[in-house]
Amino acid sequence: MKRKLWLVMVWGLLCLPAALAEAPDPNDDLVPDQIDLDNLEKPLLGGKATDRPESSVDQRLQAFIDQGRDLFADPGLGTSGKACLACHQDPAASLGGKIQTYPKFSKVAGTVINDVHQVNLCLTKPMKGQPLNADDERMTALLAYLKSLVRPD
Repeated sequence: MKRKLWLVMVWGLLCLPAALAEAPDPNDDLVPDQIDLDNLEKPLLGGKATDRPESSVDQRLQAFIDQGRDLFADPGLGTSGKACLACHQDPAASLGGKIQTYPKFSKVAGTVINDVHQVNLCLTKPMKGQPLNADDERMTALLAYLKSLVRPD
């Protein structure tokens, strides 16, 4: 009898964390599993103007991609008067699929860097701007845009 009681108590303690865990708020924009990152591999750019993601989650992702596209053309990210477009006039051709290859070794940095570090290298070197934190909305938008780029065939 004591063994059964002990087993029930242990089982209850093991299940307690799951029972106490809060379910994610479906209206919370920060719930990571609500964002369909697979859409980043699909050519959202370069399709017909009517091609838009269908769900509200995809629309939020598209809003970040659009914001990233605008930032990519904004010389205000630095003090040199250059936007990202100054070096990457055809972003899909020069950058399509490249951001997905990080982390990797950078000759410029002399070490292994991730995608955030690479964006910040461009912002601070040729553009003479300030680096962005990884959790900065502008960094998220730039990365969403870069991941949406598809190299032309």
